[in-house]
Amino acid sequence: MFWGLGSLQLMSLNEGRRALAIKEMFFSHNWLLPTLNGELYLSKPPFLYWFSESISILVKQVNEWTLRLPLALSGLSVGLIVYFYTKKHYGMWVALFAIQLLIANVDFAMLARRVEIEMLLTVFCFGALISAIQFVETQYKAWIYLSYVLLGMSILTKGPVALLFVTLPLLVAAIYTKNQQLKEILSNKIGWSIFLVIALSWYVMITLKLGLDIWSVIIKRDMIDKMQGNEGVKPMLSYLGWIETDSLLLVSLFLYKPKRLWLKYKNNIGFLILILSSVLPIIIFSTFSNKHAKYLLPIYPVISILLAIHIGVIFENAAKKVRYSILALGIFLPLIFAIFYILIEPEYYYYRVSVFPKFQAWSKTTQVKQIYAFETLDTRLYYYAEKPIKLISLIDVINLKDNKQIALVLSEEKHHDIVAKHADCELKVFEPYLKDKKKFYVYGFGSVCKN
Repeated sequence: MFWGLGSLQLMSLNEGRRALAIKEMFFSHNWLLPTLNGELYLSKPPFLYWFSESISILVKQVNEWTLRLPLALSGLSVGLIVYFYTKKHYGMWVALFAIQLLIANVDFAMLARRVEIEMLLTVFCFGALISAIQFVETQYKAWIYLSYVLLGMSILTKGPVALLFVTLPLLVAAIYTKNQQLKEILSNKIGWSIFLVIALSWYVMITLKLGLDIWSVIIKRDMIDKMQGNEGVKPMLSYLGWIETDSLLLVSLFLYKPKRLWLKYKNNIGFLILILSSVLPIIIFSTFSNKHAKYLLPIYPVISILLAIHIGVIFENAAKKVRYSILALGIFLPLIFAIFYILIEPEYYYYRVSVFPKFQAWSKTTQVKQIYAFETLDTRLYYYAEKPIKLISLIDVINLKDNKQIALVLSEEKHHDIVAKHADCELKVFEPYLKDKKKFYVYGFGSVCKN
């Protein structure tokens, strides 16, 4: 998770979006109101920004390492919780299988090394769930309060969606089992008070500052449209396919004598909660129109525990050759992932990111204070630019030409002919740009073309 964490430039549009918000917060010192290229950006709560910002302040700069370190730490924390919880309740072998399965999960391994919200959401949701299970098994009330603290922090990370990973499975388990400890968790007034103070703190401050209407567009765009929109709808069973792929097909092992596993642990309340906390989010998220594999990352540690328990049962009853095969696979898979991220990834994805150091160096040298971009531009270029970039339309380009203004305009390859028609000169071409053989151009207007 930590090797070469800051050696690779930002890998995706989402990384660029988070990185830019953190960078602008670092220079503006405004921790309450995140911005994206100077525009107010309230689509996601700011806990990730605050975490990265704190590290950036300590080292006095924002870079790929300070941006990604919170996610690597989150991934490490999830792994430790998985290991120690599983070791305590299911034994050393199962704990070992669980951690091996988790770190050899494609999405988990990747998102522990990316500036994405989901890994931070995962550590809070998973921590809240395990804390609740710990209370059921120990009746020590501090676990309830810890669970609600972590649940509140998860709301500050990605919003109310966190309740689907924690509160919903606990509620269903309480109704099904009539367990008194679960009822106590769900009805604990102090716990809910702690949760509300943490979860609503930022939302209340924003509302007091900007008014209640600020949330109407965000709720429609980021909640209602994602749940009910018709554009780009993926198949109902997409999440099952993604989970199967991310686990390298190992979840198929659940099909091997599942009844034996159920009979062994059906009376274990913790086991039942783990099953519900993995199954219920899959069902609910599958009904949403907007689907992405990373959205279900918070259930991946749960799946790794359940699969490890099942493999543990297989391991107990297996012949010596099968046992050796399981142990060899447990060593081989994490090793392959380590080799990929240490040696292969920087070379394999070089074409994706090689443009950014070149662009950053160029933007430092240009004397023009304001750079324009025609209609669309990858978010990462805003992050790496040493000067502000403003999006403009065709009318603005024509006005630059007619008024003989001094300007630089960036254009992606798909808009090349449109901008070239009006520009005074083509100053520079960057290639490759995100994809092999893809380009983007810098056009000059006015006296900037003289040299």
